[in-house]
Amino acid sequence: MSATMNESWRMDLKIQPLQVSAYRPPTVTRPAAQTMAQEPVDLSLSTAQADPKLIKPGQLQWSSFVQPQAETLAKGLPGWEQTPASGLADLAARYFSQSEFQALNSGTYHNVEHPLVVAEAAGGFAQGLGWSPERKLFIQQVALLHDADDRSQVGSEEAKVGTPARAQVTLEWMDQQQEALRERFDWSPEQFTEAKALIARTDFPFDDKPKKPMGTRYDEQSPVQVYKDLLEQLPKEKQAQVLRDGLALRFADQAGFYAGSFDQAVQSVEGLALELQTVGVPTDLASSLKFTPKFLVDVGKDTGFDRQLAGELGHTLQLPGRDELLSSWEPAMAQRFRSNSAQFDFLAQAVDSLPPQDVTANLASLKESARSVYRLTTGRTPS
Repeated sequence: MSATMNESWRMDLKIQPLQVSAYRPPTVTRPAAQTMAQEPVDLSLSTAQADPKLIKPGQLQWSSFVQPQAETLAKGLPGWEQTPASGLADLAARYFSQSEFQALNSGTYHNVEHPLVVAEAAGGFAQGLGWSPERKLFIQQVALLHDADDRSQVGSEEAKVGTPARAQVTLEWMDQQQEALRERFDWSPEQFTEAKALIARTDFPFDDKPKKPMGTRYDEQSPVQVYKDLLEQLPKEKQAQVLRDGLALRFADQAGFYAGSFDQAVQSVEGLALELQTVGVPTDLASSLKFTPKFLVDVGKDTGFDRQLAGELGHTLQLPGRDELLSSWEPAMAQRFRSNSAQFDFLAQAVDSLPPQDVTANLASLKESARSVYRLTTGRTPS
């Protein structure tokens, strides 16, 4: 890293330690095959089994964070340099040590790469939506935190690896760590609340159904209610900004992995299927790949509750829908997203012709087939 960047870390500031367990990523093994659902499985993270044990604030203590040591984050995780978000590792390294960032993002889909990809994808909206450099940085900071989930705080001192992220756990953890997080990100109390509201909007599915208990203060509340409660804590002007920008962050969260290479996109589906299997959701790679085209078609369309909330809060807003978000996105990202969406259509058709148990072994040839059909039917080079 450059000396300028090191200076920008405010080296004289004493950073408050965050509370999590020491963590080293173990080898994740694929669990025994689950019974395949008769219908395409709903990949909603809310289907994951809830842990009934309570989160205990301050149960575990991280070692103190020292900013010069954070430089290792940008270098210490193999493979980051091959992702579209490789430059975001430097940004993450301003705020987290390597072990911290790994412990907070320990899933097979919600891994250390995910918040970096989302931050990169969110930054792709800056020009199209007219964000200032300061606004872009803030949104990317929020993206780095949006799935922070110290799994070890739920009932055990051992890190639980490979399980889906849970928005209410992230928000609870942020409440517990408010002082340290505000100091690290240099946020005002209002910005902290705004960050929580933006993160609440990334919950999936975003609906009015109460979440399963996770031992948090947000238990028994729906994603819509949590989002509304946080919006009501903000000034009117800031509410309007969050209502718009929250949709961009949500789009980046859902679409980011599909705005890179097709290989990366397929790998992300593999990771999500494995995460869901880990918590007992009856899915497999075949059903997940067949579900993906529908998921991609629907990304950015779930704005009904946003319009409802805007009205309830007294706003007359033109909120961005899917088409506006795609047209506002960095053009190369939007093009790769469209290309990958088409290739997933062809991949799902190819997967449908095989027994589900044969999909993993034949995945490389299935991907190549999807690329070839895309090239032949569009005349374009696949992502």
